Amino acid sequence: MRIQYGASLAVAVLVAVVGSWLVVGAAEGATTHSPQEAFQQECGACHWAYLPGFLPARSWRAITSDLSHHFGQNASLDAATTRQIADYLVGHAADAPGSNHTFLRGMSAGDTPLRVTNTPIWRAIHEEINPLAFTQPKVKTKANCMGCHRG
Repeated sequence: MRIQYGASLAVAVLVAVVGSWLVVGAAEGATTHSPQEAFQQECGACHWAYLPGFLPARSWRAITSDLSHHFGQNASLDAATTRQIADYLVGHAADAPGSNHTFLRGMSAGDTPLRVTNTPIWRAIHEEINPLAFTQPKVKTKANCMGCHRG
């Protein structure tokens, strides 16, 4: 089944990505360790810190429940930091109260994607992109949003 999304969805996604850049920039200069800053510091040290609203809470719980096997890497953190980050992600997830539910479109209630690139909306938005684009040196992988979307 092909999911059709209009220009307004593309704009909403772009706003979310640009907004995350602003959040990252604000967190880089901060000296306190709010949950958002802990997330940016710890997760962003290895990869782009995805917006919590890109996945439902059940996905963030699954991802943070076994950081010693985080996509083939040991990303273990102390229990307090893990809990702080997990609570932040779950509290701001795509299905959290008050969240923009855009990234849940096309997702069944039982789906627990562990990768943003496995969500129906990501696939729909990127379906017409030549797969070779994701192998370019500046991009390298579908998970590297900033490889393509950095202005």
